[in-house]
Amino acid sequence: MESIVLRRLVGKPLIALIMVTLGLGMIMRGGSALAFRGVPGTIPLSLAGEPLDVWGIAIPTVKLLAAGVAIVVIAAVTWFFQRSRIGLAMRAVADDQEAAMAAGIDLDRYFSITWALAGVVSVLGGILWTVASGGGFGLVLLGLRVFPIVVIGGLDNLPGCIVGAMAIAVLESLAGGCLDPMVGAGFSSVTSYLALIAMLYVRPTGLFGRPVVKRV
Repeated sequence: MESIVLRRLVGKPLIALIMVTLGLGMIMRGGSALAFRGVPGTIPLSLAGEPLDVWGIAIPTVKLLAAGVAIVVIAAVTWFFQRSRIGLAMRAVADDQEAAMAAGIDLDRYFSITWALAGVVSVLGGILWTVASGGGFGLVLLGLRVFPIVVIGGLDNLPGCIVGAMAIAVLESLAGGCLDPMVGAGFSSVTSYLALIAMLYVRPTGLFGRPVVKRV
């Protein structure tokens, strides 16, 4: 898919890439439902044990395991982009493709590496989600949930995205417990987008994002 479809979109408007990848995702989701129709929709986990009591809060062990693996993966990806030669080249391509080409960076090669890395991280994310929740999820719905997180935390700051995710989780939980009984069920799912709008007004780059500096 990367060599046949996605590589042809290099240099095209971002909306074209978004629409094509959404279409590919729908095709893959529909095709997987046919190809794996005999596979159970949920996965029984042998890792499930007695929940751990943390300050009076019962936390399932599988969710702690998923959180631990997620922390390791985040640390590995952060090191990869900050310290490795390939990661630095990928950051250069993301920042300015023309300047990266002028420096001798092969765009096709690093775009292939980018999609391969995205595939590996997506597989790990899907496994962790299944371990934590026991079932699958809609990628489009997840993307809509993630969008306020990355904008509030900062598009170019990985620790900021983690802080944004925790802030959104706390906000939705508080709204679900305090506002839903008064306003109506489901209002908690809207609060993240209200916070997104407020952040765009106050600080468009997010809490930890770097402001874009343009030389005139």
